[in-house]
Amino acid sequence: MKTNAFVRLAAGVAVAALMIAGCSQEGGNKATVKPALVQKDGTTHFEVDGKPFLMFTGELHNSTSTSESYMESIGVWEQMKYGNFNTVIASCSWDVIEDEPGHYNFTSVDHVIRNARKNGLKVVMIWFASWKNGNSTYAPSYIKRDPVKYPLVETQDGGHLNVLSAFCQESMEADKKAYVALMQHIKEIDPDYTVIMMQVENEMGILGSVRDFSPAAQKAWEGQVPADLMQYLSAHKGKLFPELEKVWGENGYKMSGTWEEVFGKSHTKADDLLTDYPYYTEEIFQAYHYAKYVNEITAAGKVAHDIPMYVNNWLRQPGMINPGQFPSGSPLPEVIDVWRAAAPAVDFTAPDIYINEYEWVLSQFALSGNPIFIPECRVDVSKALYAYGEYDALGFAPFGFDGAQNASGAYSADFENLGKCYAILSGMDQMIIQNYGSDKLRGLRVTEENASPSVEMGNYILTARSSVRNQRAINYGQGAAQMARENAQLAAASQQQAQSGALILQTSPDEFYIVGINVSFSFASKNANGPRILTDAIEEGTFANGKWVPGRRLNGDENRVGINGVGAVRVVLYPSTVTAQGR
Repeated sequence: MKTNAFVRLAAGVAVAALMIAGCSQEGGNKATVKPALVQKDGTTHFEVDGKPFLMFTGELHNSTSTSESYMESIGVWEQMKYGNFNTVIASCSWDVIEDEPGHYNFTSVDHVIRNARKNGLKVVMIWFASWKNGNSTYAPSYIKRDPVKYPLVETQDGGHLNVLSAFCQESMEADKKAYVALMQHIKEIDPDYTVIMMQVENEMGILGSVRDFSPAAQKAWEGQVPADLMQYLSAHKGKLFPELEKVWGENGYKMSGTWEEVFGKSHTKADDLLTDYPYYTEEIFQAYHYAKYVNEITAAGKVAHDIPMYVNNWLRQPGMINPGQFPSGSPLPEVIDVWRAAAPAVDFTAPDIYINEYEWVLSQFALSGNPIFIPECRVDVSKALYAYGEYDALGFAPFGFDGAQNASGAYSADFENLGKCYAILSGMDQMIIQNYGSDKLRGLRVTEENASPSVEMGNYILTARSSVRNQRAINYGQGAAQMARENAQLAAASQQQAQSGALILQTSPDEFYIVGINVSFSFASKNANGPRILTDAIEEGTFANGKWVPGRRLNGDENRVGINGVGAVRVVLYPSTVTAQGR
């Protein structure tokens, strides 16, 4: 239930305070309000320009924003306008802005901010620096070529990985210096806060080893668990991530000792993605030291320019559940308490979701008071609606949306659907935000595992099902080749239409607005012995500036609540007094 998730959400969220500063702009002085994460009624809200803000966004491919001419050649800004985006997630690469120590070129940053402002968009910027996808390919040349001064992670057998060691002070200081220069530059050229949020690093962690075995890391491993982590665990005892609470408790809730004395010797056999945590002590250890490194960079960046800053992660997934198969030390739910203890400057952690266990991932990240923001995902409208409706998401972003056009310039069906969804949601964004943390706003997603999810809202039970049925071409004398083509086309359409779900907003005891994709609804009384529930009114329509704009009024043969493709309906229900004979 959503209520339970957000009772938990009320605790422990690190948020930036709402601050107002006077900033100079072209054409005169203008008072500007900093972007801020604000707690309201136990839920985290994002405020931009002093107003609640929902991000309808997407993330560019990794290298797209390094070239202004490339972005223009593929029509990225026009595509975002077509898709009804209000925000873009773009990257800033350390190796691009710093070609030699202390020499910075921010051209790749300036054009993104300038063009976003020109197109009425906000920017979330990613700092590709010490780590990106568990490796260190974005470090500048002077760091890559000097592994003595800037050492790499060492494996247990003495080998080295292309991963900067989190135990190297020189690497951290170089990263921090460049990040501070970036944030100072953004502050200077962006007084109106076009850049509203920063992601620090990207999917950090060690790929290829459960932990770092370098001499500095080994010394830390054999030493005492740091006092700040133990103090955090003690202060939050009974509220920690269940597996962390379990291993600490099984070892006597010790307040001092080595990592294996406090958290135990890890088991090494993985059985279940959802419940098993092999090499867990090593993962806890590595997470702490990544978090300390990132906290130094984040805290210094906020001194230069104080806007919200978050980290993202590479999730555990089937077949890759040992640390090192996914980046060990990444800020995942099982170590989010460790990250909170060691990186208080980081506002939240955001999941990049490419695995099928979508609902499970969101439930895990919401457990410990973490606001939901999805900076990377496949294009799937049902996932966006579910995140906004069920988990009060700050935003949803499919990755690599700039590849959505084919050679003829047409957009993919998925991108078309996303644009339609964003158009509807942007017309009702304040209504959605006003109901964050409330059971009057819910999300449902139809999946193979749950073909008819339902939710209680007020006196009613709403049950969703897919409105799409698999189709097969009928042979009316076509040849085999034509039949094959038609069936392939139907199969492709069916795959795209497999997305099914909805966001539901209850505006009065009997009135509901449903924004959905390929979904139909049935209604029942919450009282098992209650009356049959009928529809008093069904309207298609959309929202504009918070107002419902009705389309067709449905009745007769169309007297059913179903949305094919992406759309919105207004539904008014009532309990029937009609007897069975009169139906």
